[in-house]
Amino acid sequence: MATALQQQLAAIAANSTHQLDLKAQKTRHSKSLLFESRDAASQSFDTIYQICIEGFEELCMLDIRFAGFGRNLFSEQSKNEDRTQMTAAENAELDKTAESFLGLISGRLLLKPAMKAVEWLVRRFRVQEYNTEAILLTFLPYHTSHIFPTLLSILPEQLPATFRFLHPYVAALQSPPRHAILTAAITNQGFFSAFSQYVLGVARAKFHSAMLLGLWASITAQAVNGMIDTTRSGRDTVRKQREEDLLLRVLPILQSALSIKGVPELYLGACMILTILATKASLHDKVLDAMMEAIAGAWTLQTVDDGLTCLSVLAEEKEQLGVPKAVAKAIQASDGSLQRLIQRHQADGLVLGLAMAAPELLEQADLLLLIQHAAKRKNFDLSRLSGRLALPAAQMEVAQEEEEPESMDIDEQAADEVDTLGPLLDALPAVSGKTSFLGPDQDELFEQYLSALQMACSSAKNAHRVLDLPALRPKEIAHSAVYLTFMARVWLCSHQISARTAALDAACSALVDHKRAPALDLQTLLPAVVVALSDSSQKVRRSAASLCKLMHQSYGDGKAAQVWCAKSIYGERSSSIHHLSSQDANRFVASALLPILDDCVLDREVVSRALAEAIKGAEGSANKDAKPMKQSLRADIATYLASHAVATSSTAMQLCLLTMVNKVGKAGADARKKVLTPFIRDYSKQDSRGQDVDRAVLRTMSSRTGEELDVLRSVAESNTHLASVALERLRSLFSAMTEASQVATADFMLQLALRSSQSDALETLRTLPYTTPVLVHLVNDLPEASSLQDQPSSAKKRRMSVNSTSGTRKADSAAINAAVQRVTLVLELVEGSKPEKHVQLLEGLFHLLGELHIYKAMLDSQLVYLQGLLMSCLLAVVNGLKTGTASSEIDRSVIRADLIVETVRTTSSTQVHNTALLLISSLASWAPDLVLHSVMPLFTFMSTTLLRQGDDFSAHVTDQTVSRIVPPLAASLKKRGKDLVSGASELLLSFTAAFEHIPLHRRSGLFRHLVQTLGPEESLFAVMAMLVERYPDDDRVRPFVSELMSHFNVEVQLRALKQYLDLVFDGLKAKRTLSDTILAFGEKDSEQIEESIDNLLQALATLMQAPALRKRVAKFFAQGGATIDMLQGIYAQLLEQAMRLNRDLVNNDELRDSAAELLASLLRLTPTKDFIESSAQLMQTGSDETRQQVFHALEARVLEAKRGDAELQQTFLEVLPNCGVFVQAEQPVGVRHAAITCMDQIVEKYGKRDRDAVLQAAQAVAGNAALGSEDGGLRVISILCLASMVEVLGGMFIPILPQVLGKVLEYLEGEVGAGKAKDKLQDAAFGFTSAVLDHLPWMYSDDYLDSTLELAGKLQQGDNHAAKQFCSLAATNISASTLLTSLDRTFATIVDDGHQAAAEQYLDTLSLAIKKHKKMTLIENSAALFGILLKAFDLRRTKTTTDDQDYTTIFTKIDTIALETVLKLDDKTFRPFFIRLVDWSSTGLPKKDPPGRLLRATSLYSFAHRFFDQLQSIVTSYASYILEDAASLLTTLPAQTDSERNLLDVLLQALTSNFTNDQDDFWQSPAHFTTIASPLLIQLEKAQTLPSPTITTHVIPAITALAAAASSPDHHKNMNTSIMAYMRHASPEVRLAAVKCERAISERLGLDWLSLLPEMLPFISEAQEDDSEEVEREVLRWVRQVEGVTGESLEGMLQ
Repeated sequence: MATALQQQLAAIAANSTHQLDLKAQKTRHSKSLLFESRDAASQSFDTIYQICIEGFEELCMLDIRFAGFGRNLFSEQSKNEDRTQMTAAENAELDKTAESFLGLISGRLLLKPAMKAVEWLVRRFRVQEYNTEAILLTFLPYHTSHIFPTLLSILPEQLPATFRFLHPYVAALQSPPRHAILTAAITNQGFFSAFSQYVLGVARAKFHSAMLLGLWASITAQAVNGMIDTTRSGRDTVRKQREEDLLLRVLPILQSALSIKGVPELYLGACMILTILATKASLHDKVLDAMMEAIAGAWTLQTVDDGLTCLSVLAEEKEQLGVPKAVAKAIQASDGSLQRLIQRHQADGLVLGLAMAAPELLEQADLLLLIQHAAKRKNFDLSRLSGRLALPAAQMEVAQEEEEPESMDIDEQAADEVDTLGPLLDALPAVSGKTSFLGPDQDELFEQYLSALQMACSSAKNAHRVLDLPALRPKEIAHSAVYLTFMARVWLCSHQISARTAALDAACSALVDHKRAPALDLQTLLPAVVVALSDSSQKVRRSAASLCKLMHQSYGDGKAAQVWCAKSIYGERSSSIHHLSSQDANRFVASALLPILDDCVLDREVVSRALAEAIKGAEGSANKDAKPMKQSLRADIATYLASHAVATSSTAMQLCLLTMVNKVGKAGADARKKVLTPFIRDYSKQDSRGQDVDRAVLRTMSSRTGEELDVLRSVAESNTHLASVALERLRSLFSAMTEASQVATADFMLQLALRSSQSDALETLRTLPYTTPVLVHLVNDLPEASSLQDQPSSAKKRRMSVNSTSGTRKADSAAINAAVQRVTLVLELVEGSKPEKHVQLLEGLFHLLGELHIYKAMLDSQLVYLQGLLMSCLLAVVNGLKTGTASSEIDRSVIRADLIVETVRTTSSTQVHNTALLLISSLASWAPDLVLHSVMPLFTFMSTTLLRQGDDFSAHVTDQTVSRIVPPLAASLKKRGKDLVSGASELLLSFTAAFEHIPLHRRSGLFRHLVQTLGPEESLFAVMAMLVERYPDDDRVRPFVSELMSHFNVEVQLRALKQYLDLVFDGLKAKRTLSDTILAFGEKDSEQIEESIDNLLQALATLMQAPALRKRVAKFFAQGGATIDMLQGIYAQLLEQAMRLNRDLVNNDELRDSAAELLASLLRLTPTKDFIESSAQLMQTGSDETRQQVFHALEARVLEAKRGDAELQQTFLEVLPNCGVFVQAEQPVGVRHAAITCMDQIVEKYGKRDRDAVLQAAQAVAGNAALGSEDGGLRVISILCLASMVEVLGGMFIPILPQVLGKVLEYLEGEVGAGKAKDKLQDAAFGFTSAVLDHLPWMYSDDYLDSTLELAGKLQQGDNHAAKQFCSLAATNISASTLLTSLDRTFATIVDDGHQAAAEQYLDTLSLAIKKHKKMTLIENSAALFGILLKAFDLRRTKTTTDDQDYTTIFTKIDTIALETVLKLDDKTFRPFFIRLVDWSSTGLPKKDPPGRLLRATSLYSFAHRFFDQLQSIVTSYASYILEDAASLLTTLPAQTDSERNLLDVLLQALTSNFTNDQDDFWQSPAHFTTIASPLLIQLEKAQTLPSPTITTHVIPAITALAAAASSPDHHKNMNTSIMAYMRHASPEVRLAAVKCERAISERLGLDWLSLLPEMLPFISEAQEDDSEEVEREVLRWVRQVEGVTGESLEGMLQ
């Protein structure tokens, strides 16, 4: 069993990201949905991204919601995101984003772009590892598709517990069948919950798909069914507990599903699952009630039918009838849904429950029938709800019969009906013969008869029984209104189509049965028939058409007809009815109705439209052949219809007739005046009959008469239900009103909005289509501010005149506030009415602007909002004047620019600032003469406010202000003959003063726009100078000015430079003009002026140095043409001014340098050819400083020139001789220096093109005026120039080489003699010698070489780089014989007498030479080389005894060089040298010089150690030459001093290296072994004198290496005997060393050495009891080591 630690380690390994395991990372990278693993492993993230982003972009085109993920998951940055490097919070945010994307894409996974997009999440963000659950749920709806096994193939080995059921399918890479998922949903609570929560989350985000919701609904429904089945086993308590657990798990999910709006599929699925729960589980009524409330509370118009179906099932499962009140209210609010449900399903429980929860439903006849039928089927006693609902048994049977099919045998049906309908009819109350059912007081009676009729309408015979009731008097229609008014009200009010049709048919039958005499004028019934013609049912309209025809026939000839029920049709209201004459009524029916009846049957809208057209007398009415009705008749008909609309209590009839009357136009004038106007006054005092009726009533009012408008206004200001409707009607009529009416209405609306809290009034006021006169009236009618101030008394007036001349009179604050409110509202109306179309508002608005300043003073408030409104309106009006044609009609004198400026000055609102500036800008472009005198303060204000803003609108305002104000301002200045710059100085000062505050992104465009508007030819220089002068210490200014200049052409730029320089000259004058104006020099003292001019000159020089300017000038000169002369003229003037300035300021210490810099910059401004031509005269007439500047400018041009430019090559080579002319003794040193520097650059870049010219120049430089000069700087530049010439001339330099080289070495020797550590001359001299070595190495003689090497050595104390470079070149470029002999000759001078650095350089040179030259060359020169090496080896002796410096690195370098030499030579050449080296060490010095011999031996064995260690077995035999010397030294060396110990160490190291690398049994030879063994072993005795590290690290390793090399048993025995002897030495240090030696050999040789163990045992036994504890411990270690090797214990052997 695994331990706890093993389990923890296994968990860590399972969660490890394997960041250091490249194979694991490659495997992880190869997981792909699109590619094979081998292909995916080789793909980079860039490649994957390009593939996947294509799919993502296609998805974005399909659904814009994907675009948001382009900023995170699919951004360029996502390629570099690594989840292993993210924090937990970052990973959590990424998880959220990735899961959101997966939810959105879940419905499109079968599309190729979708798979590409998911591929990016897999490859880059590894969602299959970090979001395993989310991606599995996303793919789950496609579990039968080919993409699901692909997903399984990339999943991690350990799946979440939720998806453990997938393990078998992951292993087999097969799609899981549906029953596996269903089983998991039933048994795995985690999977069921995760799946449901995922679906709910996707649905909330509206990312759902039909496939996902369908899978969830089906799986969840079956899973719930299965869960219920699993709860049915076991004891009752267990079953109940299981059911409760199931409900707690399932119901929250279903409640969440129901609460999600806009997903009808999810709602339907939840209802289906609730139905299964209700029918299969044993649920209490409270649970069912909660479920019903959840269903009813969440349904929508789309899902109400599904919800009702579910409610009907849940209601049937309840033990007690009833539904919660919330459910009842929801069902009532669903229009007609319950009836539709009952037509499809049996819902008795729901119907009865609804009746119990909402008893008011019993009053609805259609629902009452449904309730009674349901009660019959449920055997429910309705008397529990209402006593009057208790039905006799016969009636219940009638209800039962109605449920039976209509195909039942007629005779049987009739028999049953006789038994059921009779009692119901008998219970109906009696009806008086004078009763009219259309009267307002017959509602209850009508409802009883209507219910009977509607109940009977299911059978034709039953219906006739009701219709033929004697109480209705069907045979007395001529004298009684009962029958026809009942039928009329039925077809007007009944909801049943069959009842309405039966009523119409009954009326037709009654008219048919009526005898012709007397004739009937049924005009009182005609409006009801017209309403029936507009019924929604075609069947009803057909019956109504038939009735209409019969009514026309009932007139007969029309002469003797009597108006039927004229005084009783509407009860008491009948007196207000306007009747037509019988002939007119007949004519109306014949002309207007009969022709359109067929169309009315087809379209319910025809009757209203056709009758309105007929009454209006419109052409093209329905009856084209009929003679049009007279105007009087049409007016009578309109009044007739209006009177019926007013009198009727039927809402449907009223709506229909009023709608018709609203369309009749002028023909309805009398109707409106006589009938409708009084009616509306009364109607406004009554309760509302509904919004539709209210609108229809008020729409009858028109704008034709003032009385109608007065009625509407009175209703609008009344606080009744009609107020908002009246306002709406006034708004619709406003456009049709006369101007006076519009003004009156606008005033009324304004007053109403101001004094009431009605939002409708204010809204109406804002939406009226105002005309110009109305707006002008509103603005002009605003209260005067002065009229709101209290008039002071006479005494108060006197006091005020004495004490205050500016005090404000006390004002009524309430009146002021009301006035401000009125002004605000009016301005809002003006602003919303497109004031640019109403230019006549200009005068009133400017007057209001003046009033506004008074209001501000009275209220002590800025009234920012009002100012903004007013400025906005004025701006729009002025813009309208500019674009319209009415500008000539406007009085321009009303414009008050001073008020606008005052507004800008006093307000704190940025918006008001901007709008006011735009206004003044627009005025300036329209009427410049009126505003220009006031604009300068605006620019001063702008510099402190607007220019500092960084928003786009502020930039727009500034641009508009500049572009509209500045041009007329400039034109005005020119017109008056004033200088533009002087006149606009205040403007320019405002902008320059704001420079540092202007946002960076606006500066360039703003100043460019300003200069362009003023005219760059006249203003650019001023802006440049003002910016430079104002900000002398701001590093941003000069680059900005340069950039500003670059926006204009070259001519403008050069002219600006000329004007700028003129301004400088003006500043230097005693009587200044322009500079005082724009630079304020008049306010400065002389010192400040001088400082400003210095800054101006420096800035001008900097501007001329700008590369962009120089390029543009060059391009312009290259174009040629007439403009060149003009440019050259400007440039010539600039040159002349700069030269004059330079001469004038030559004695001014403060300005001289700046002037010279300016001249130099100007000289470099033009192209080279033009510059040379322009500078020729300067070279002849200019000063020495000028000549130097010309040369420096020319030098700079050479540096900038390209080598391939043939034209420049020729130009510069032609200049070269001219430069040589100035290398003369009579020229100043500075001029000569500048000329040589220029020549150096020309020669270096172009010299090879003309070597003759270069040679001539070299001769001039090599002369006494340059190289031979006494000036050090001139010597240096001359040498450097000659070095460049050597490179160019090569062999052509030979004639002057001896002269030059000798002089250079002479100068260098002088530097050494002067004791200077480092100087420019040294670098120049060695640079020249290096150039000679590079190009003329054969010309470097032995004397020159010796001298240069010695000088290089002497100058190395300062670490001279040039000297090192020379030595390196000498090592590579000089022949081996020359170099080695020279090094041999100079060794004593450089190394022996020199500094350590000189020795290192010498050895570096030697090393480089050895590496560079070939083997044969070195062999040929081996004598000189060996001589140098011997001298180098002897440095240990010579330097150690004479110097205090540490030469350790030198000695190491010597050994390295010697080894490099060995590697370059063969054995034949080197072996004699090695023998010579041994002899040199052992016998080279007399015996009386032991220290010297010892140090030489140290050098020998130090080299020997490196030699044996590097070449190993190849040179083992060389040990024979040092064998005797080594043995002698080991025997005789006392090792007392540091030198002796150092020698002993290197000697032992050399021997150890040789022993170790012996592969040829050299040391097995007795002669060799015997010679060295004994002296070597004697070293153990020195353990008592030598330091312990020496014994441990040198002696014992040497003995061990010898034992390994001399592998003979005899040799081993001899060595062991000697060592054992030392184990009995008197000194414990020696004994300890012997034991350590035995241990080392035993460890190295093992059993080969331990074969001598029998001889060792006595010694070991003795040593175990040694007096020294350290020896005892070491022996014990040795014993354990031996036991470890032999595998046997020595304990028995040692006893």
